[in-house]
Amino acid sequence: MRSVKLAPAPKDGVLPENFFVTSNRKTWIILNGKKIEVKHIRMDGCIVVDLERNEAYCLEPRKVKKGMLVVVGKEGVIEEGELQFLSSTVSTEKPTPILIKRVAKWVKEVKASGGRVFAVTGPAVIHSGGREALAEIIKRGYIDVLITGNGFAVHDIEASIYGTSLGMSLKNGSYVYHAHHIWTINKIREMGSIKEAVKCGIIKDGVMYECVKRGVKYIIVGSIRDDGPLPETITDMILAQDIIREEIKKGVDLVLCLATMLLTIGVCNMLPYDTRVVVVDINPMVVTKVYDRGSQQVIGIVTDVSLFLRELCRELIQ
Repeated sequence: MRSVKLAPAPKDGVLPENFFVTSNRKTWIILNGKKIEVKHIRMDGCIVVDLERNEAYCLEPRKVKKGMLVVVGKEGVIEEGELQFLSSTVSTEKPTPILIKRVAKWVKEVKASGGRVFAVTGPAVIHSGGREALAEIIKRGYIDVLITGNGFAVHDIEASIYGTSLGMSLKNGSYVYHAHHIWTINKIREMGSIKEAVKCGIIKDGVMYECVKRGVKYIIVGSIRDDGPLPETITDMILAQDIIREEIKKGVDLVLCLATMLLTIGVCNMLPYDTRVVVVDINPMVVTKVYDRGSQQVIGIVTDVSLFLRELCRELIQ
């Protein structure tokens, strides 16, 4: 097989014509007759070659600097397996209890081997009643990194302070007061951080509480919909991507994506294809969208996220 073709980037953040676009599959290049694995592989990146070090690595196109040598064309590039978009089949009739037992087994195996588990969560986890189960899973040391949005964190803290989520009682589902989540944001902004609010006893339980108590890394990503936001919410999307990417580079063996389509797609696009991902959502379209965008390693579980978390918690602690 011939060596790869290289071309210099003409400008910062601009790549040469016909540059090779990476998948999330393990990838190698042929360079000077040698097969070299591409480091830090991810979806929708490019391959930059360092001739002095005889190395190749995947880089987001926006980070490429003028003059960097970029792989162009497919010649000399080897990918493990075949990537194909828009090829999924998702069934709502899969045996959910069996799948949850399998997920619990994977979580235990990863932690027993010293690996890392990420949780990617949406606010439906709180609204639907999965908060206590996820908090217990974190308390018992099964989650290493939490990636979530401003809404999830706000409603988790609201539940601790007021017993509501979006103003609805989590005990009986009755309407209490719509201002609770805005008041919650104001309290945390006054304190300066979630950690300080835990330290001062304002936040007494829940997911964010357990993250602080156990030293679990949490990354709160903002969006145009956010109220507030909370002081620790990252409103710069590029910065948020970079922070998540750096955590991934440190190592991740299993990702639990819980009722959040956009965050799930975003995080999955940053992962190599051999990182196991479990996507849980009551809407089968979410699993399909993730799969169809190239993350074909995902295991989809179409069910209510609170039921999933309660059963997963039970399997993990028994």
